[in-house]
Amino acid sequence: MKFDLIKGFRSYLLCNSFKSLRNFSSTIKMQVFTQKRNPITGDTEWDVQHEDYDYHQEIARSAFADMLHDTERNKKYHRALQLAIQKMHNHGKKANVLDIGTGTGLLSIMAAKCGADTITACEAFKPMAECCIKILEMNGVADKIIVIPKRSTELTVGDDGDMKQKANILVTEVFDTELIGEGALSTFSHAHKYLLEEECIVIPDSAVIYAQVIESPLLQKWNKVNDLVDEDLHLILRTPKKMKDCAGSAAVHDIQLSQVPREAFKELSDQIPIFYYDWSGNSSIDMKRSVQQLFTVTNTGKAQMIFMWWELNMDPEGKICLSCAPWWAHPDANLSSESPKDTIPWRDHWMQAVYYLPRELTLEKYSDVSLISCQDEYSLWFYLQDEKTKHKHYQRPVCECGVHMALSRTHVSYLNDGRRSKKLLQKVIEEISNDSVVLDLNGSSFLGLAAARVGAKSVYIIENMSLNIGILNDYIKENGIENVQIISEPTDEILENVTNIVCDPNFSSAILPWENLKVAYLLYKYSSKLKDNISIIPTSCEFWAMPVEFQDLHKIRIPLGVCEGIDMSIFDILVEKSRMISDAEIEAQPLWEYPCKCRGLPRKLFDIHLKDLKPTFAFDGKNPIVDSEIEGVNSVNGFAIWAVWVVGKNRISSGPVDWPNFGENVNWDLHTRQAVKILKHSRTVTDSDVWYYQVACDLEKGQFNLHIDWVNEE
Repeated sequence: MKFDLIKGFRSYLLCNSFKSLRNFSSTIKMQVFTQKRNPITGDTEWDVQHEDYDYHQEIARSAFADMLHDTERNKKYHRALQLAIQKMHNHGKKANVLDIGTGTGLLSIMAAKCGADTITACEAFKPMAECCIKILEMNGVADKIIVIPKRSTELTVGDDGDMKQKANILVTEVFDTELIGEGALSTFSHAHKYLLEEECIVIPDSAVIYAQVIESPLLQKWNKVNDLVDEDLHLILRTPKKMKDCAGSAAVHDIQLSQVPREAFKELSDQIPIFYYDWSGNSSIDMKRSVQQLFTVTNTGKAQMIFMWWELNMDPEGKICLSCAPWWAHPDANLSSESPKDTIPWRDHWMQAVYYLPRELTLEKYSDVSLISCQDEYSLWFYLQDEKTKHKHYQRPVCECGVHMALSRTHVSYLNDGRRSKKLLQKVIEEISNDSVVLDLNGSSFLGLAAARVGAKSVYIIENMSLNIGILNDYIKENGIENVQIISEPTDEILENVTNIVCDPNFSSAILPWENLKVAYLLYKYSSKLKDNISIIPTSCEFWAMPVEFQDLHKIRIPLGVCEGIDMSIFDILVEKSRMISDAEIEAQPLWEYPCKCRGLPRKLFDIHLKDLKPTFAFDGKNPIVDSEIEGVNSVNGFAIWAVWVVGKNRISSGPVDWPNFGENVNWDLHTRQAVKILKHSRTVTDSDVWYYQVACDLEKGQFNLHIDWVNEE
């Protein structure tokens, strides 16, 4: 339902501008100017923020809450602490615990409840250390735990030190998806040298990293740009050789591997244990090493990448294992289940990793091949070699083609999405003639180059980023294109002569779906100089939303309340306050990695016709969950929002691939991110529940706002 908010919207902006200035002048000590980039206009803008904005943002976006919702992790740390403290007491020793990176203090409180004699907890992030002290007080253990707001490498031991004596039990969680990316190697090494007794127990005791050699044309789309072909598979654009041969980036691609369709990859090896880390101190920790291991190929195929995950042995006996393996390799997976991936613990703070090999290698089943695994203090990378393929060195791969530096992995995969590109190409081929003068509004895609290849008289591509310009020039050279100019801004003369405007509606700078309204912003900006009968691809866009029930994703935002019997409400208040200051209520997520059920009919919020743009517009509306009765109990814990772009008779969705059915899992597009609002509390809904939305957009300023929530929420 459209309503007349144009005047109201302008008044709202004007009023709030005066209000902000008034608040700023009266509370100048509490406000600071910050710079931010507007993804719609591309301009850098000044914004007035809380003086502690960075601090609040760090709290709001920390993984503490997600980690504390990880019940398996919590219970296994707790059990390992019980055993370690009991073991010290059985040997007639006091249990002196050091907790490095304590965060909320959960592990220290567990240690106190398990009977530790002394507990020192260090936390370098001072706001979290202060929060920890309050949590200890609320839970009645403040007298048993000393909190030191320092890094562990800054702690001192002695009569006048932070610790009176060295600890004989260390408990810490300093791991990430890559295991060692948060400095685990130096943390453990320093602790053993300066903070721990020789006969100590470390939790976890050790770790093992596993690797598996994989062929996956699907995941390779996130790494290498493919040739561009039309519906009949005729070559339109050839990918430059330097991009095909580029070693790529060694940066880890963290991903929920259990959500990758099973038919989308082929295992070419068994899981291979590549690195063992002894956190206990019984052997030294290598800061840099390479390991070469011979393995037998299990399937014929093209080795394109390495899947990686790790396991923690929580106790010295190896009885308590915490695995981050995907479902097919997880020790606790129920492989006879209808959905084995749903039988293993979910976590987002530790996922699995994909490492793309510098060079693909075709492997024959039963042949012997060497996997070279390399590690420095913070990261991993891999090589493969056989008798025919030898490497001069095993250095960390570096991108030399520009693609891996300029474009996100999601954007690379988007460029490789054949279903989308064929629809756009089909319309370009229909519209373009030998007399066409084309303006491409998006230099982070190849639609303008495609228009040049299919017969346009001349093509102008708007692009300001030097890396993107380099990529375009490489394509121009590789494909022998001569009728293209890359410009930073079109002149009036160019605009007056343009007959066709094309724009792949996915800018490399965009994260949220509406940030691709940059196409509308630019069209409005140039509209006074363009011909009335100009052809525009795409013709319009629609924005849709629906209520959903996330299987697990909501855990990254919902309050903790009580965690393992420990009151964490103070932490919840801190995080909520910080989010109110630093975070928008709607965020971007690749929902194909995070299963959810449709809990309400998809509803169109609004649409924009690109030939009929207004400087400002506003919409609002109310929608029932469904149009008929709902059976059973249904819970909603979030909303998903996406865009659909209309290209001739075709529609390109950045949301569901298929129309969602109520109560069923949604099949999300793999190559884009969707907008998500996670509700603070789940809501059991009936057919009488109604949700509403409000949208306001100013194309002159490149501003967009969307609010979505329940009607009459209590």
